[in-house]
Amino acid sequence: NLKVSAAAGLRGQGEVVLVMGISGAGKSRLAADYVRLGYVRLNRDERGSSLRALAGELDELLAAGVNRAVLDNTYLTRAARSRVVDSAQRHSLPVRCVWLDTPLAQAQVNLVERLLERFGSLPTPEQIRSAAPREPWLMLPTSQMRALRELEPPSMDEGFSAVETVPFARGAAGGRSGLFVGAAATTRPGIAQALTDADTSAPLLLFDWTPDGDATTLRREAALISSALTGPLEVAVCQHPGGPPSCWCRPPLPGLPLAFARAHSIDPARSALVGCSRAHATLAAALGARYIPV
Repeated sequence: NLKVSAAAGLRGQGEVVLVMGISGAGKSRLAADYVRLGYVRLNRDERGSSLRALAGELDELLAAGVNRAVLDNTYLTRAARSRVVDSAQRHSLPVRCVWLDTPLAQAQVNLVERLLERFGSLPTPEQIRSAAPREPWLMLPTSQMRALRELEPPSMDEGFSAVETVPFARGAAGGRSGLFVGAAATTRPGIAQALTDADTSAPLLLFDWTPDGDATTLRREAALISSALTGPLEVAVCQHPGGPPSCWCRPPLPGLPLAFARAHSIDPARSALVGCSRAHATLAAALGARYIPV
């Protein structure tokens, strides 16, 4: 699809491609594909500039003879996008908008995976805040949710030559199966059968949110289910306070399962999540894991 949609820009007078979407939508990966096709990439995070300054850089590139460029930042509002359109139109180049319409839950998974690559483990809120001034893509869940609220869907009346909406599709990750268990599920009558229905030889993560900081109950619950397992068992707990989420580890945010999956080469889509709440079901859906309710 990328090669087909970019064909006009490669054959004709050229074009500017504006790739937009919330953080974690997959913009950087798509922009990299365009770069391989010969497009010059402009990205605020890499250049350490503002969207306004980036439009000025685009103007300079086009004036210098570049006729194929791709810009990939959030571009949530019409006002932000208008600067790109104005720059391209001054040089008689069409602007094609590619909107990555990625659901929030999937964007959260993408962003956490990127955080794990960047830090090697799940970063704390303090680590994210400290590094964010130098790396603007680093953010907490509340910032990503706010961006979604601010998003203004693109429209042809903004001056685009085309608006392409790209639905999200996650590719195969590779890796072995795993098992994620919400701590509250371990006290339910159906837990023994649920574990039997899953792969008890797979690495298992028992996870919970205990804002009081006491993990005693979690360790006791781990002991209750350990006899039914033949694979390794780990526990992970989020101890951050309530209110709007200030971390990526509080369920149903995907931080704890994804960090465990990365450490054990697990493919969440080949895994199962045992739970007993709507939040557990939501998390399983975001991970692409089979949900086993108890």
